[in-house]
Amino acid sequence: MKTAMDAIIYWCETYYADGFFLTMTVASSFYLFVHEKESRKRLLYPVALLVFCVLNPILYYMMFHQIIYWRLFWVVPDAIIIAYALTRLARAAGSWRERAVVFAMALVVVFVGGTNVYQNGDFVLIQNPEKVDRPVKEVCDLMLELDESPKCILPAPMLSQARQYSGQIRSMYGRNVEGYILDANEEQWSMYYEMESGAPNFNLILREASDKGYDFVVTYEQNEIKDSILERYQYREAGCLEGYRVYYSGEK
Repeated sequence: MKTAMDAIIYWCETYYADGFFLTMTVASSFYLFVHEKESRKRLLYPVALLVFCVLNPILYYMMFHQIIYWRLFWVVPDAIIIAYALTRLARAAGSWRERAVVFAMALVVVFVGGTNVYQNGDFVLIQNPEKVDRPVKEVCDLMLELDESPKCILPAPMLSQARQYSGQIRSMYGRNVEGYILDANEEQWSMYYEMESGAPNFNLILREASDKGYDFVVTYEQNEIKDSILERYQYREAGCLEGYRVYYSGEK
């Protein structure tokens, strides 16, 4: 149980960083609880129940350690609680001048204590409406042209973007090898490490792909598969695009 509590504390500290918005949320909740009684049943009590579940070490030990735990913090509506409390506080002020002062002070606190997400952002122009890299789109379009629901083995840079591009593309492993949602199984990890190695064993990769019905194997452009291996497992090169080679075992 101590391990569960240590993990919960760690994720709380990681998620809330300097604690500014956590402090704002607690202060706003306290104000609403004292001065806005109708908000107790409608907002505060349900949120308190959610917090109790999320921070429960028993539930963490039994279930939450198996998932991306910090995402559960999203159920706590910090921004809504803060915005609602500040709105009610401004409304409780007497004249419109006092309300303007309260509103202005609230803005100053948020601007000073918060973080400007645009200040250090790494922004680039989108290359297509799907907002994926152009080579990834070209690979996905090629696979979808050859198969309406392609089963494939993909290199690491394509895992998230292919999933984003089309739900029809079914990869042997996805973002789970990058730590998302659930852990990958042993077979997926083995294939992932083989695909990302400096010298992939394509005899092994194509044999596993063929046995499990994965019609497409996408490699980095420099990792060209020998013709003898392609012939052995009845794959062919369907295209050499910018940065990638697409191999296909469908109709010739």
